[in-house]
Amino acid sequence: MKFKSITLIGLALCCALSCKKNSNTDPEVITDPLVTVQTNLNNEVLLKLVNDTRAAGCNCGTTVMPPVPTLVWNNQLAAAAVGHSKYMASVNTMTHNSADGKTFGDRITAAGYVWSTAGENVAQGQTTEAQVFNDWIKSEGHCKNIMNAKFKEMGAGRQGNFWTQDFAAK
Repeated sequence: MKFKSITLIGLALCCALSCKKNSNTDPEVITDPLVTVQTNLNNEVLLKLVNDTRAAGCNCGTTVMPPVPTLVWNNQLAAAAVGHSKYMASVNTMTHNSADGKTFGDRITAAGYVWSTAGENVAQGQTTEAQVFNDWIKSEGHCKNIMNAKFKEMGAGRQGNFWTQDFAAK
C-alpha cells in the first residue's frame, strides 16, 4: 500500500508545538514510565534509522537540513504513540486527532511527559520500520520533524499497519 499523506500536513500540523497542553488521562495511554512499553515495532531499528539520518543531515524536500544531535528513546512518548496507533487501527483511519479532539500534545501530556516542544508523525500501510522511515523521510513535513534540533527524545508505536512517532523535549 502506498504511503498516505495528510492533506493538512503543512508545517502547522506536523511542526513543533511551543505551548504546553493539559488533558484528562486517556485510558489508551500507559502512564507509568518504568513500564516497558510494548510498541509492536523494533524501536532499536527505528531509532537507529532516525539517529543515523540526524547525524548525517539530509534534504527535507528542497530544504537542506544540517546534522543535529541524536535522540534518545523515551517510554512515555512510546506509550502515547502506542495508544494513538491502537486508536487509529480501531477506527481504521490515519489521523493526528482522535474523535474527541485530543491531539498528540494531549496524549503526550496524559502519558506523563512534561514537554516544552513536541511533534508527531503518523503513517498507514507500511509493514516494516525501514518502509515507514523511508516514507516519512520523503515527506517534507515528516522529515522536518525527524530533523528538528529542538527535539531531544522520541517514542514510537505500531498497531497493525498504523504507525505513530512522537518527538519532544522538556
